[in-house]
Amino acid sequence: MRFVGSPAARWAAAFAGLCLLAGSVSSAAPKKDKKAAATAEDPLRAALDGKTAPQKIEYLNGMVEEGKATKDVYFHLGNAKYETGDAAGAATAFEKCVAMDSTFFKAIVNLGLMYDEQQLFPKAIEAFELAAKLEPKNPDVWANLGNSYYTQVQHPKAFEYYQKALALDPNSQSALYSMAVFFADAGIFREAVKYWQHVVDVDPKSEQGKNAAENIDLVKKYLIP
Repeated sequence: MRFVGSPAARWAAAFAGLCLLAGSVSSAAPKKDKKAAATAEDPLRAALDGKTAPQKIEYLNGMVEEGKATKDVYFHLGNAKYETGDAAGAATAFEKCVAMDSTFFKAIVNLGLMYDEQQLFPKAIEAFELAAKLEPKNPDVWANLGNSYYTQVQHPKAFEYYQKALALDPNSQSALYSMAVFFADAGIFREAVKYWQHVVDVDPKSEQGKNAAENIDLVKKYLIP
């Protein structure tokens, strides 16, 4: 979220920009030749390389029409549809992907993000909870889950998950930023500044780092004596 307008203005109702997970869930490539091995493991990704999002969609839809649909086809189709701004279409593709493989972590996370994008928060929570069961040590999953609960005004639950994310990774920008928003919304601005400053310290050039720095300036200018 970003602070906007005058001192009396409310927080803008939007978390930091979405970043979909890309790639297949095949095993890690050998260190000595990661690029070549990754291409061999995911030839579909190699076929899509260099194509625009509309071109990817046309190519992947062609595979579906030819009866060649796989979980990876739907996964890449979901990412391509999101690139064009079609969150609903992306969600449908990710749903089909997860229906084929209920352990496809990246597809489940992206599905949750698409539900969030459409303000389908109960569905987003369900997706992120499944992702958390699959990878309980992934801090970004817990931060995403916390954000979904936050938008449902279930603040204690959101706070619990932000804490869980930070326990796993004290430098998680997504969790730090969300925790700052949590305190800012509660009017505890000095605590919010502390978390935003941590976001800046982790990576001042990232989008979240830049937004955090802007919010720190605004809070210090208008809200902290």
